[in-house]
Amino acid sequence: MFNNEQKMAFVEASYPENKREEIVGLLELFAPYEESWNSDLIRQPITRLQPAMNEIAETISVTKAKALLVILKRYQKWTASQSTGAVGSGVLLLKIDTDSKLRSSMVSSPRQLKLILDEVFESPERETVDCVYRSLLWLAYIGVPKNLAPMITTEEVDFYEMMIRHDGKEYKIPAEGLKDFRKLCELDTFVFIHKNPDYEQRRPRAEGNQLLRGHASVSVEKISDAIYKRFAKSKWALTYESVSDSGLFYEKYELERFGLGVSFDEETNERLAEMTDSSESARKSSLYKIRSRYFEKYTQWKSIFNLYTDDSED
Repeated sequence: MFNNEQKMAFVEASYPENKREEIVGLLELFAPYEESWNSDLIRQPITRLQPAMNEIAETISVTKAKALLVILKRYQKWTASQSTGAVGSGVLLLKIDTDSKLRSSMVSSPRQLKLILDEVFESPERETVDCVYRSLLWLAYIGVPKNLAPMITTEEVDFYEMMIRHDGKEYKIPAEGLKDFRKLCELDTFVFIHKNPDYEQRRPRAEGNQLLRGHASVSVEKISDAIYKRFAKSKWALTYESVSDSGLFYEKYELERFGLGVSFDEETNERLAEMTDSSESARKSSLYKIRSRYFEKYTQWKSIFNLYTDDSED
C-alpha cells in the first residue's frame, strides 16, 4: 500500500484488532492504482478515484464495496484530523453503482433468464453437460432450496402439469425452462465438444435417476464452480442465491400486478424455523428484521429493472 505507515496507523486507531486484517485487505485493493499514481488515494481527484472504484467494485460483492467506501471516507477524515499533509475531496464524492452490480447478478423475468442462459451456455439441443448447468439455475429460479436440488429425480418432473414435485412441495416450471428440463430427463450421454468443431464425442452419463447427474455423481458445489467460471467470461454474475431471489420476487410482482397483496410471511417463517435455539424475544426481533429485509430487497429488485405496478406509478 502507498503510504503504508499512515494507513496502518489509521487502521490501528480506528478498528478493533479482530477487524484490522479485513480492513487492510480492502484498502490494499487500491494499491495498484496508488502505485500508478505514485500518490495516496486521498490526494486524488474524483476523476481518477471513481473509475478505480468502479473497477474494484466489479471484482467484489456489493457488501464489501459498501464497506470499502465507508473505510475510505473514514480514512480521509482521520487523515485530515491528523494534519499529515494535503487531503483532497475526491474520496468524499465517491459513489458505488450498486444497481449496476445487482442488475448483472439478478434477472427480471424467466424470459431474461433464458436469454442469459442462451448467451452463456450451449443450447439444450447441443446435448452437452451444459444442460445440467442450465437446469440447476432453473431449479434455483423456481424456488428449490439449494440443499434439495441434488435430490430432485427425473420422475418428479411432470411435463404435463409443468411442475416438479418433491418432498410434499410443488415447484411451477415456467414455459421458458421446459426445454432444458425435458432434454436433461431424456439424455443418457452428453456430447463432449472438442477444440476441432468437426469432431464430436459422446460420453456416458452417470447411472441413477437424479436430474442433475452429469458424467459423475451429483455435486452442486462442483456444478456451481463450473457455472461461476462460465459467467466470469461474461458480463453476468448469476448465482444460485441471486437467481432464487429473482424467481421469488418475480412471483410476488406478478401477484402485485393483479392487485393482490405482497407478503413474505411464508418465507420469513421458513427462515425462523431454522432458528431452533433462539429465545422468543430473539425470534420476534428476527421476524421483523427478516421480513423487512425481504421487502427491502424486493423493492430494490423492482427498482433496478424499472418494474412498477399501476399504484406505484400514480
